[in-house]
Amino acid sequence: MTNEGGSTGLVDVRALLLRTDWNAVEHCCPNVAPMTPVILRQLLDDDPRVQGTAVRELSEAVTHQETFYSATAPAALFVAAVVGDPRTLARVTWQRPWEIDQHGEQLSLLRVLLLDWLGDTAQNADYPLEWPPGAQEDIDAFLATRPALYDAVYPSIGDSEQEVRDAALFAILPLLADPVLAQHIPALTDAVHQLAARDTPYRWYAIDRLAAWGQDTSRYPEPPQPDPNIFTGVAAQDAVHGDHDPWAGHLEPWPESVYDSLQ
Repeated sequence: MTNEGGSTGLVDVRALLLRTDWNAVEHCCPNVAPMTPVILRQLLDDDPRVQGTAVRELSEAVTHQETFYSATAPAALFVAAVVGDPRTLARVTWQRPWEIDQHGEQLSLLRVLLLDWLGDTAQNADYPLEWPPGAQEDIDAFLATRPALYDAVYPSIGDSEQEVRDAALFAILPLLADPVLAQHIPALTDAVHQLAARDTPYRWYAIDRLAAWGQDTSRYPEPPQPDPNIFTGVAAQDAVHGDHDPWAGHLEPWPESVYDSLQ
């Protein structure tokens, strides 16, 4: 497995974070959620519990409700650069304690969760103009990262673990919508067919991409239709419309300068 620079060692987190002026960008909830570099740094913490919380906060703050913010693009570049770091081999849970009590603990490989986040974010950026939500300049900033994300993620499709290979291919697929990267489609088509043939969380997107490329997908099952009642109910509607604050009660003051948090 490789990380930025092609090595198999630990990433210099501080040096990587200092490439971005985090004081000039923000996620959904300034002064409420942890600052973006705090979340990113904690992805590579020594404590798997901290790592699990960080990956949840990455989704809840940096791409809150699938929205693009000024922090989204630099955060994606960071995640792609560290995905090969050995610390991402930790088994973590994104669940809160009460969710574990109610449903049992669900552990996942952090590397897979990070690749899933990259794939979901890239997929959201590849929708019609009325979607995704967010300022156009923030969406454009993310779209401009696609070649760099591809270069960073591509080595993971050769990982020794099948679940990592699948997640890496899923992360790469929406990046191929970039005209610069479309040249790689023929070389990846067989792998995408293999992904479409197996019962994985990525199967339906693999079938969708094959169809978009003009491939014969008649051998594969039809994708399930979305549940029209998926967002029914007061609690669900609150979550959809942003009334639910995942950081309610979080009172820890964050420093005026992001860089104070990196000491």
